[in-house]
Amino acid sequence: MTTKTRLTPTPRAVASLAFAATALLLAGCAAKPVQGYGAAAAEAGLALQAQQQLEKAEQSTQLDPKQTYLGLITQMQQANQWYAALAHTEAFEHQYGSSAQIRLLRADALRNTGQTLPAENEYRALLGEPDNATQARAHRGLGLLHASQRSYAQAVAQLERARQLNPIDADLLSDLAYTHMLDGQLNAAALPILQAAQLAPANARVQLNLALYWLASGAQDQATQLLQRLRQPPARNAAPLIDETSLQTLQAQLATVVLAVQGRAPAVAPDSAAAPAAPTAAPIAADVRTPDRVRTVVLDQASRARDATLAADRSQTAAQPQ
Repeated sequence: MTTKTRLTPTPRAVASLAFAATALLLAGCAAKPVQGYGAAAAEAGLALQAQQQLEKAEQSTQLDPKQTYLGLITQMQQANQWYAALAHTEAFEHQYGSSAQIRLLRADALRNTGQTLPAENEYRALLGEPDNATQARAHRGLGLLHASQRSYAQAVAQLERARQLNPIDADLLSDLAYTHMLDGQLNAAALPILQAAQLAPANARVQLNLALYWLASGAQDQATQLLQRLRQPPARNAAPLIDETSLQTLQAQLATVVLAVQGRAPAVAPDSAAAPAAPTAAPIAADVRTPDRVRTVVLDQASRARDATLAADRSQTAAQPQ
């Protein structure tokens, strides 16, 4: 009779695996084109954070291999390394067995690698879990699946259910607001995006969805001020939350939202041309090119700020005794 022995990795073995996967993560961030709002700065920061955490884990005598592995997969997903993360979810289950947490990570990876039906089946199975946090994430996943198929009413229903279960998740609230905007429903987007922005002031994607909402609503001044702030480094030697690619993405998303809002505007009959227009139609139509103007203002002010800083540094250097 042959006895099957299960090998449990040592802390150093798990750390070595983690370092190897982190190297893959860093290489993927360098090669993968930037996606989404603020992705360039966010992905680089997440990869660095993962490396620092793993370095500490290797030195620790109290290393938890299971939690370290879960953290690594989460970092991969946050850096948009979905294919690698999907492979590691399978490897994790072979080693440690299944759990709601790893199933959620696998469902997210399936969704983001275009495997819609397996992702939907996994999310629906997770709705039977007893804890609200897991149910909320499963409803959110289903909502994002529906949104990717432009089934916005179904997407909103799932995201709203997730919000009821977890009302302080800023990413979820931002997703809900963005789905409302894609559906041309600016009024419905107002509350969740304002909540998300205050809950996560340093989240670039959330803040850019707020800028998108303001631009689509005709509030150019608020959007301009926000974009100017996001373009400034939050600290010395730190990268700004958004970059040129973020502004280009924002411009494309605004055009999509404007069309969605205009598509919901009631048609005006020829004999009622003198009737007052819908309250949102005129300012939104006027703002179709708003991102170009905002982009110019942001870049010009950022350039002037850099020039002023350089001038101040030169003055300070000149004033120092030789």
